[in-house]
Amino acid sequence: MERKTKIEIGLAIAVLMLCIALGLMWRNRTVAPTAVTIPASQTINTAKDKPGASTSGSSTAPEVATPIIKETSAITVARTFVERFGSYSSEADAENIDDVLPMATVAFQKKLTSLAKDVRASSTGAYYGVSTLVVTAPKTVSASATQTVLTMTTQREETNGDPSNTTKKYQSITVTLVKSGTTWLIDGYTWKDGV
Repeated sequence: MERKTKIEIGLAIAVLMLCIALGLMWRNRTVAPTAVTIPASQTINTAKDKPGASTSGSSTAPEVATPIIKETSAITVARTFVERFGSYSSEADAENIDDVLPMATVAFQKKLTSLAKDVRASSTGAYYGVSTLVVTAPKTVSASATQTVLTMTTQREETNGDPSNTTKKYQSITVTLVKSGTTWLIDGYTWKDGV
């Protein structure tokens, strides 16, 4: 075979492999739905538009329509909570807990606030950090219109002292969410050892 033919076959194989890789990445990508606020449009209502109102030539002030908010799914809230709450370091002073407080019910916020207080009181001089990443799609354990329980597997990298002293483990977590209006809020969690 000529050298030119070998190069053309090699390039064709490389392009084919690149297309397959891009196709797999596109197929496996997860796009998390986010809360979207659609800008409100302004309307002007005049007195003649309202039943029983006088038409003396006066008009009312413009009214702003209520913004439409797209609901964020329970899965998105749970996944965000797990990755933020499960990632922390001894240098961060419980910021991970502060970050997830707005995602929690009032009762669970009290528990988280108490946990943050305990973490801040027990900080030591040695570095300790955990990085958490959800590695499986959350699975529904139970669901109703107002409460959902999800479970997912995480990969957690734990560093103790020196950065070279890092261990990786897989751990599952179960998260309970309750619906408040159009918002899902975290109401509890349970870490489980192993997968």
